[in-house]
Amino acid sequence: MQTHTHKVRRDLLLLWAVIAAVSALLVWLLIELSRQGAASQIAEARLHAAASCQAMQHGVHLARLESASAQAGWQAVIDLALREEPGSEGGFWRPGQGVFAYAFPTYDGTGVKRDPPVAELEKITATAELASRSHQLILEVRPGLREAIVFAACPLTQAPGTSVAWVMKRVLLIQAEVLNHLSLALALLIGLVVMSGAWLAWMLLRWQRQMAALMQQLAQSERMATLGRVSAGLAHEIRNPLATMRMKVENAMAAAPERYQQRSQSAFEAVLAQTSRLESLISSLLALTHPLQIHKQSVDLRAWLTSLTSLHQEAMTTQQACWKLSLSDSVVTRAQAQAVLDPDKMAQVMDNLILNALAHIPVGGEIELGLDSVTSGHLRLWVADNGSGVPAHLRPQVFEPFSTARSGGTGLGLALAREIVQAHGGELRLADTAAGARFEIELPWHTS
Repeated sequence: MQTHTHKVRRDLLLLWAVIAAVSALLVWLLIELSRQGAASQIAEARLHAAASCQAMQHGVHLARLESASAQAGWQAVIDLALREEPGSEGGFWRPGQGVFAYAFPTYDGTGVKRDPPVAELEKITATAELASRSHQLILEVRPGLREAIVFAACPLTQAPGTSVAWVMKRVLLIQAEVLNHLSLALALLIGLVVMSGAWLAWMLLRWQRQMAALMQQLAQSERMATLGRVSAGLAHEIRNPLATMRMKVENAMAAAPERYQQRSQSAFEAVLAQTSRLESLISSLLALTHPLQIHKQSVDLRAWLTSLTSLHQEAMTTQQACWKLSLSDSVVTRAQAQAVLDPDKMAQVMDNLILNALAHIPVGGEIELGLDSVTSGHLRLWVADNGSGVPAHLRPQVFEPFSTARSGGTGLGLALAREIVQAHGGELRLADTAAGARFEIELPWHTS
């Protein structure tokens, strides 16, 4: 449940990140479109017109053109100043003479355009006269329905009645109007996306609070359910020894005088055996409830596994069973198979798995102890047997307390083994096998 919750939260956060990225992209597009709007285009046209006019003014000074200079010289200055300015046309104006030089270097029509625009000639003259009188750059904008026209005029000298350089640049307002509408649509879209992101963020926060409350309730329910199962199992495990002791004692008390001594002796032995079983049960329960103290150290895994086999060799001989030790080459060559773990606690885990295997293998069976390197950072231990295996109905709760199919078992060994493995940062699982049972332990090589 918790893993599923993390996945849902991760997916929602990823969705929110995508919305944020889309919003950022739309904002960037809106900024770029705003730069193409009518006001921005007119402002940019004013800058280009002023720069072109001043370039023409500077070109005249460099070429040392005078009033009597050839027409070609004046037009050459215009061509040089405006050839990199699409849609810009310009010329020179002189008081009493009007426009005496004109050029449109980027004209789209056929041929070379040398005649000044008649429709705008009055505005060109007015702007040039103002620049000639004021001795400074003059910028004028004439708005229109389809286009706006920017006029720039700058005097060539500071002397009265000086000639003037002028530039005219057209700005298409139809395209700019479309861009304005598109910018508005994008702004609305950005607003919707931002609102969606904000709503999603609010939903994430609300779901997180609700999920935390649900997880708390679920944990409480799981604790109560676990407590119920443990209580039921504990009552069952305690009731059986008590019933056995009571039956033995009652039989001894009801025996005839000549058989009283024999039955009393049998009752005492049964009481001791069942008391030992209860003590084992209590010790396992205490081990589950008390915090585990893990004392890690570097362990030679091959020697450690060999010592485990020697401890159970007598039981294996009685069962006429044999060992199978499987060590992969990757483990043998890895720093002499050294790992960092608590050898005593992990030996307790392996002992429990080996005892389970001994209880289920047939006479002459086989138990396999294996060691392999899963990844560069994890190792895998396993205990496998060729016995009857774990019943299908017990597999889902095989690690739960009091879940056992072994005669005389408490069902606490595997639960405690799992706690020890988890304390090492590992995982204990029951693997799927065609026959028998195989318990696998996956641990980090260094669990510190």
